[in-house]
Amino acid sequence: MIRIITEAMSDLTRAEASALGVTLVSQPLRFGMEEFLDDGGVSLKREDFFARMRVAAELPHTSMVPMAFWLDAFNKHLRNPEDEVLCIAGSSRLSGGHHAAELAREECQAPSRVTVVDSLSASCGEMLLVEQAARLRDSGASVAEIAAQLEALKSRQLVFGLADDLKYLVMGGRLNPLIGKVGGALNIKPTLMLKDGVIEKEGIVRGLKKGYAWYIDQMKKHPPVPGIPVYIGGADCPEAVALLCSMVQDAGIDAKIRPMDIGCLIGTHVGPGLTLMSWIS
Repeated sequence: MIRIITEAMSDLTRAEASALGVTLVSQPLRFGMEEFLDDGGVSLKREDFFARMRVAAELPHTSMVPMAFWLDAFNKHLRNPEDEVLCIAGSSRLSGGHHAAELAREECQAPSRVTVVDSLSASCGEMLLVEQAARLRDSGASVAEIAAQLEALKSRQLVFGLADDLKYLVMGGRLNPLIGKVGGALNIKPTLMLKDGVIEKEGIVRGLKKGYAWYIDQMKKHPPVPGIPVYIGGADCPEAVALLCSMVQDAGIDAKIRPMDIGCLIGTHVGPGLTLMSWIS
């Protein structure tokens, strides 16, 4: 049997991972002096996390998945000599979790039965790859076939984002405070994209209405392939997600939509109100 393992950066909830037959590895998170585990919304509810974010004087701190967490998950599934492990890790250019997974593979009981894939993505982009891997596993594909298909999908995957409140980018040192103040007064919203595994600023728009229209423009420029859902995520903003889902349908774009919630790890850096969209073009 193929055992798929991923980490909390995928933003799968614990219940979603269980329904897929996927093992979700937790990731450490520190809020001031308090330490938590982002474990798919079990120990730390996402709504509670973002409520704290809205009044926090400083941002939480995230850590990569420790090698010991990966190693424990690998060895648990390797006890059965007929099982193989496929690990899908968050972008190696955003976190050291992928490197830790590779080290864990070298140290585990049976390295030859473990394959580690660098998703070069996060949140809804990583979730897309994990859910496609589970679909391929259930259809009878081998680990090598799944890994090859994931590599092919990665080369065609698009991940776009829109930040709502500039103050979190300022707090994290990603934006000059003066620019943040002026941008906030002018209702400026940065548009983001994930390129080669790194989040980059794509441009700016004035107001959420234009930002949401920008998403639709991107989908028209890069039409989604049939058969693979378009993932639409929001950080504690279900109304925005619902609106984007409606806008995609109203634009006549032929795509199945997979709404999802952005979790603590990505939310830490961009804040509540962040929206993301990912699809294969």
